Amino acid sequence: MPIALSASVPDAALDAAFASAGGASPEAARGARGFDHLDDLEAEYGFTPLTIEGALPDGLEGTLFRVGPARATLFGVRLRHPFERDGGMLAVRMADGRAEGAHRLVRSRGLMEELAAGRRLYGSTLPWPTRVLRALKGSDGKNVANTSPFVAGGRLFALVEAARPTELDPATLDTLGESDLGGVVGSRFSAHPHRVAARKTSYNFGVRYGRSPALDLYAVDDEGRARALGAVPLRAPVMLHDFCATRRHLVFFVSPAVIRVARALLRWGSFDSWVRFEPRRGTEVIVVDIDDVSRVRRFGVEAFFQWHFANAYDDGEDLVVDLVRYPSLGTLGAIGKDPDRPELASVEGGVLVRHRVRAAREELAVEELGGVGGEFPRCDPRVEGERHGVVFLTTEGQAEDPLGNGIARVDIGTGAVTRARLARHERPSEPVFVPRSAGAPEGDGHVLALVTDVVARKSAVHVWDAARLDEAPLARILLPHASPQTFHGTFVPRER
Repeated sequence: MPIALSASVPDAALDAAFASAGGASPEAARGARGFDHLDDLEAEYGFTPLTIEGALPDGLEGTLFRVGPARATLFGVRLRHPFERDGGMLAVRMADGRAEGAHRLVRSRGLMEELAAGRRLYGSTLPWPTRVLRALKGSDGKNVANTSPFVAGGRLFALVEAARPTELDPATLDTLGESDLGGVVGSRFSAHPHRVAARKTSYNFGVRYGRSPALDLYAVDDEGRARALGAVPLRAPVMLHDFCATRRHLVFFVSPAVIRVARALLRWGSFDSWVRFEPRRGTEVIVVDIDDVSRVRRFGVEAFFQWHFANAYDDGEDLVVDLVRYPSLGTLGAIGKDPDRPELASVEGGVLVRHRVRAAREELAVEELGGVGGEFPRCDPRVEGERHGVVFLTTEGQAEDPLGNGIARVDIGTGAVTRARLARHERPSEPVFVPRSAGAPEGDGHVLALVTDVVARKSAVHVWDAARLDEAPLARILLPHASPQTFHGTFVPRER
């Protein structure tokens, strides 16, 4: 059951906070930062008809949900790192060739308390004595619900890495409150559940901190029934962003991204200063039997980092895992900043790479997949947890390659890469693949991505034929207000 919000504030209070939040015109704010980047949702709106350029393809009917940081500035105070910002849920419904959309801020308990108080009560911008006092009291942080949507059993949730799910009404995007999924979830439920199609079940974890850090493991079937699977000890309090699941295993690559506990408790500095990359520790590979989580194999390899996994599958005694790999954690401090800033020139981007886990021999072999740089890799949802042949991901151009900005399709078997190219000032969110039909071949369908033009301050959902990304979009669904870039999305087909 949802956990009720502790404060009730009328929408007028939120509107007033929005109106006074910026303290300057958008043009002045952009000039001061020296980077044309949209941090704040300019206005909320309920479901309203949307203009379509082109035509939606026949059969593309359902709702695209997307979640991301939607409000950096409130009461004139701006949070520096996107991970701290209040989340928003975008929904775009498509049916009968038409579209309607809504974008609402998630009204978390913490945000409602701040609106009632008329000032910020959470985050790294609070005065030092206030942060110390909150840490001594053991006060919980704000559940900003700003990372990904999760749908199970007809229920809609906004997830964040370090808190419980926040439930929203899928018909209105009204916030219902935090949920422990029927008393199952502890204090954390990661923002990256992975569904195993063959099991009709999504798997997830939460990092439990304290004297004995551990991974709490969960399963939620397609009907929304949740259960706790057990726990796996961790050797250190780490930031673990994502994992992957196969038909038989849960797979974790635990990078040495160690939480600096004192800084995190005190909210000292920005979010990226709360985590330290310690390569001497190496990365730990943990393979868990999905049916008996007490059966665990774990071993160490050289240090690397990953934000997101594309997919994984069992291949005999091996596990094949595709992800975007980084040599270190430099990107944590780069999120939301101008990629052309001189101090970010040394930050290495991620590359789509295949990993073959040979747990019995404690080996991790790395196989190249064409050297495609990018982020937010996704596969066809019908093969999640099974062998896949196609991966989609975003790409971001640098100053020396401005045409690299866009969406890429990688065909694993042939190595072919097809790209949808965008302008440098057009910023794509994670691609979401929608099959053309239930029986269509893998990769036959459409790719949906939210694209924000940060110069024109306009956003649209682009719809491409997945086999022809190098051609113009079939349709562009225009949003009434510019949207900050969202992190993750999911598509829920229309019930017939």
